[in-house]
Amino acid sequence: MPKNDWGKKLLQSRKYKIIIFCLWLVILGVCLLCRDQFSVERVLWASPQNLLLAALFMMALFALKSMSIFIYSGIFFAASGILFPLPAAILVNFLGAAVMVSLPYWLGRQMGGELIEAIVRKYPKTAVLRQAQLENQLFLSFITRIINILPSDILSLYMGASGIHYGKYLLGSVAGMLLTIITFPIMGSSVTDPVSPQFIGPAAVQAAVTAVSIAGYAAYLRRRR
Repeated sequence: MPKNDWGKKLLQSRKYKIIIFCLWLVILGVCLLCRDQFSVERVLWASPQNLLLAALFMMALFALKSMSIFIYSGIFFAASGILFPLPAAILVNFLGAAVMVSLPYWLGRQMGGELIEAIVRKYPKTAVLRQAQLENQLFLSFITRIINILPSDILSLYMGASGIHYGKYLLGSVAGMLLTIITFPIMGSSVTDPVSPQFIGPAAVQAAVTAVSIAGYAAYLRRRR
């Protein structure tokens, strides 16, 4: 291919990345300004009465959350437990989690290595992921979701930019979030009675699994050293 064609392709690629980055900044800015509007009560108020439309509405919220580090995903997981019967709530959360981890992953894939350097400068602990991702991408995607080593959206951006296999990343990420996908709607359905076993039990399980996972990951890092 002639040099001029390579130069045009490179310029087009850079323009494409700049446009995507600018759109992302706009979404971040809107979410930052409106972050106080995102609550379980607001989600319930805005949700359609029709269950199918409500499910689509939740998918849109999960997609919006995936582009912003300022919104807490637990709000939507819990809201599902109030809007839908428990089995349907878990299914909605499962699909929402897949959307939530996928969009920033593909954004990271488009941005490439430049984004990795920016993330590592902002979050130095991501340097640990560079070597670990070469060993077991599925396990890395799973454990980093359980222990919350980084904000969810930043982690997804990093995974995409680093070129981790999407199938392994998606499976590991959703599996790592599975406990939250299940426990938060149970807690949401019992939110009016926070001292009930239905609320305290899932919360205790969530805290215990997170603590065990952190301890296990720390031991894993010590063995590697």
